[in-house]
Amino acid sequence: MTNTFLISEAQIRNYTDIEDNVDSALVKNGIREAQDIKLQPIIGTLLYEKLTSIVDAGAMNDAANANYKTLLDDYIQNMLIYAAYWYILDSIYIRSRNNGLLIPDGGENSVSADRTMYNVKRQSVQNKMEFYANLLTDYIIEEQTLYPELNASNKLFELNPDYEDKYGSPFVFNDKSRRATEFVKRGIRVYDTRYKQYPQ
Repeated sequence: MTNTFLISEAQIRNYTDIEDNVDSALVKNGIREAQDIKLQPIIGTLLYEKLTSIVDAGAMNDAANANYKTLLDDYIQNMLIYAAYWYILDSIYIRSRNNGLLIPDGGENSVSADRTMYNVKRQSVQNKMEFYANLLTDYIIEEQTLYPELNASNKLFELNPDYEDKYGSPFVFNDKSRRATEFVKRGIRVYDTRYKQYPQ
């Protein structure tokens, strides 16, 4: 579990509806969980550790780290805002007590949690998180050569980017679509809707 944050608590509060009176410890724990559990599988352990080491050294603005700064500022932080919020929601709205899951009402008392409303809120945050995660994924696919750490891992305890699911070839060969295969055989370009620049 990391102690280096790639996003600030202030950013979380500025870009979500988390109020200033929410305990700082809850926000920080949400950031930590988002980085370790949501971000690390997308970019892999080695690139994740490279980013945290640059942040620790205070060298993110160095010219040599321009590619990492772009990755962090333009893609990772957007995703982390909503990934962290997704984890923080558990602690903000619902607390575990001896008599079940309860919603704190600001005082000594609590009320039973309305799971329906909670699920609606969390799904909304998850949709935003997934949107930014997809942008991050697409960027990594296109710019793999800028980040050698993506393919350098050879240890079992290091997470690799999920090439099977998210980082696989953008060329789509769907066995169920014989028409698409026939088009390709006849020299007609067939595109995956997500990767239109790559014909099959």
